[in-house]
Amino acid sequence: MGYILAAQNGDAVAVPQVVFRHLPRADGDAVRVALYLVGGGAAEPRAIAHDLGLKSVEAAKRALQYWAGAGLLEKTGASPAPAAPEEQTAKVDLSALEDPYVAVLCQEAQAVLGRALGRSEMLRLVGLYLNEGWQPDVILTGCAEAARQGRPTAATVSRELARWREAGVETGAEAERYLQQQALRAERWAETAALFGTEADKLTRWERTAVTRWYEDWGFGPAMIAEALLHAESHRTVRYVDGILRAWRAQGLLTVDAVRGQGQLAGSNILATGVRPAAASAKKDLFHADWNAVFDEEAEE
Repeated sequence: MGYILAAQNGDAVAVPQVVFRHLPRADGDAVRVALYLVGGGAAEPRAIAHDLGLKSVEAAKRALQYWAGAGLLEKTGASPAPAAPEEQTAKVDLSALEDPYVAVLCQEAQAVLGRALGRSEMLRLVGLYLNEGWQPDVILTGCAEAARQGRPTAATVSRELARWREAGVETGAEAERYLQQQALRAERWAETAALFGTEADKLTRWERTAVTRWYEDWGFGPAMIAEALLHAESHRTVRYVDGILRAWRAQGLLTVDAVRGQGQLAGSNILATGVRPAAASAKKDLFHADWNAVFDEEAEE
């Protein structure tokens, strides 16, 4: 059974061609916002988010910015500079505390943080909800993370949520997945740092990124890292080992057995004696490679 466009009874609106041109590129929220605006809706982020059921006010703001860039919207004046957190919270009307959601947020936040909050801190948390578009459940998840870090303050919650937004986190489910991922990464940093004879907090940002890449992008684990350290001999640095692992991956050597099968290490003898046998061939001898030439081209962040 096919379909045809139903007859319109005077309730149709003209849709600008720019909307149709951007259909292949615009996401679902952006298309909904465009139709909302064409249908007579106000270009006000909070009203848009409420009327369309968007996940946050920020989603509405991003859609408005998208259509302004596409030419569907025109800016009516210079955008005011974003207010600092203190300025935003100062604008919160105390009467809003009668809102059930705000009241629950303030009450639950104190329980999660494990301490009573002063007026300024409560206003800061309320500002995250009213001004920045965070849902109460995400804010409470941020409170739990701040408490876990031993810094149970509204300022810590605000900074944590800012990091989450940079990582694309907007919902409670996304926040939970993000925190689980971060916890797993922290475990891997600690385990890998121990292999190098140091501590996780001594790793630089580039080194932590490299370790994360070994696990998440290349599929290597502690066994392969330990094997690379054997090859590194006195060059026991994350950057040097990164070069070894990069070369192994390029050659398709993804397991310890595969590495040793290439004649680079003879079975478990290297583990027992520390003596490296001669390589099977010059072509396969990665042991004497100049790893610095491999990875020096990468700029450290």
